Amino acid sequence: MTGGSLRAKSGSSRADTAPALGAGLVAFLAYLNTLAPTVMSHDAGRFQIAAPLLGTGHPTGYPTFILTGKLFTLIPVGDVAYRVNLMAAVFGGVAVALFYLVARELGSKAWPAAGAALVLGFSATYWSEATFAEVYTMNAAFLLGVTYLLLLWRRRRRSGFLFAAALLYGLSLGNNASMALLAPLMLVLALCGRMEEMSRRRFLGAGALSLLGFSVYLYIPIRGFAGAWHNYGDPVRNWEEVWRLITGARFHDQMGRPPLETLASFGGYLQELSLQAASRPLGLLLAALLLAGGVLGMRSVLLRDRVVGGYLVLAYTLQLLYALNYRIDDIAVYYIPTYAILALGLAVAVSRLAERVPPGMPHAAVVLAPLLFAGLLFAANYEEVDQSDEYTYRRKAEALLAELPPDAVVYGKLPVIPAAYLKNVEGERPDVTLRWLDLDTQRRYMPRDVESGRPVYIVASPRYTQAYIRAAEAYAKPRYGEDLIRMVPRGDG
Repeated sequence: MTGGSLRAKSGSSRADTAPALGAGLVAFLAYLNTLAPTVMSHDAGRFQIAAPLLGTGHPTGYPTFILTGKLFTLIPVGDVAYRVNLMAAVFGGVAVALFYLVARELGSKAWPAAGAALVLGFSATYWSEATFAEVYTMNAAFLLGVTYLLLLWRRRRRSGFLFAAALLYGLSLGNNASMALLAPLMLVLALCGRMEEMSRRRFLGAGALSLLGFSVYLYIPIRGFAGAWHNYGDPVRNWEEVWRLITGARFHDQMGRPPLETLASFGGYLQELSLQAASRPLGLLLAALLLAGGVLGMRSVLLRDRVVGGYLVLAYTLQLLYALNYRIDDIAVYYIPTYAILALGLAVAVSRLAERVPPGMPHAAVVLAPLLFAGLLFAANYEEVDQSDEYTYRRKAEALLAELPPDAVVYGKLPVIPAAYLKNVEGERPDVTLRWLDLDTQRRYMPRDVESGRPVYIVASPRYTQAYIRAAEAYAKPRYGEDLIRMVPRGDG
């Protein structure tokens, strides 16, 4: 069967709405209860500054995330940082609901679809990314949303589904550029077996809507050229800097591995898969179930519809190869799309297994197994991912700002991010200047700052301070404190 629907006649999309919303709501409530209450550090802290200020993010800019985050900052609950965190929880729940709908389109029964959706939702990496301001739950929602709309287009042949998928895909590129890898696959999914319905008007309309969604990147030069807040080290003052930002130029040297090294990194992927449950035995069992169920489920889809099955197999392969070839410390989050595809296969595999249960054996035990497993994941991972009492970054940033004398200039790395949130978003210490500590910034600003008479500090760190102090030897000398190093002119006693 290469052109027809994978869905049985057992239910309509309308009938699936309530259980999809139910699964999404269950996941969202878990994320809400474990949500970080205030500002964080790293990339999350950067987004918590960029969204309310309508600034620009780190490469590739993330305009879709930032603009949506701005809307969430208008919700009158918690502080501004909490509201941006809330967005990750909302999209985490949305993605779980969409997962259920995609699984149903692939032929899964309702209970296995709901259970597998929550297996994904309560897996350690996915759940943790739903507790603070990060882009990965939104990316999962876009991936599953576009896939669902394209499957509906293939089954119902209505232009609205095709047009919505095209617009959503364009917008998805403004959240995570890795979606570009799936463009050829999504185009084949839309066209193959449906060429007779693909009129010129539909094709051009879908292309135009995709470009309209992608035009969200115009936000980068509009806000950058207006002098909006930008991520430290990633200014957008001219078209060359815009291009460097949206293409992720400063990360290009971290992409690509030799084939043998890529193959070796697959072991790290398997290890990460086994860490999706805080309990080691449960994590190993989960990894085995996802791999076996994912392969069997994708095989089942492939046998029934080569186009849709091929889409799943190739989407999994491309996303996995992309992650395996990206040499960064936090690579685990780039595996989330592969977990989602494996879990879709698991839902289908369990559904096929349920059809083969011999008479006299408990059918419910099979169809409910993923749901029961999701419950075990919830219990195992809750404490591990819970960020609801995470005030560490805020308290340290408040202490840092409180320690500074008037008109101070502070150079630092990660500790500067939550302090920048307090200063720029909440209005604390407007007299203080915060600078990201890298060699280019130090070379451009520190000599002038030191000679200005303003108190200049480097946030102490055993990892990097000595290197930057040595770089300043020509014009400054250090006076060491517990957390701050004062940089004074060479001529001072």
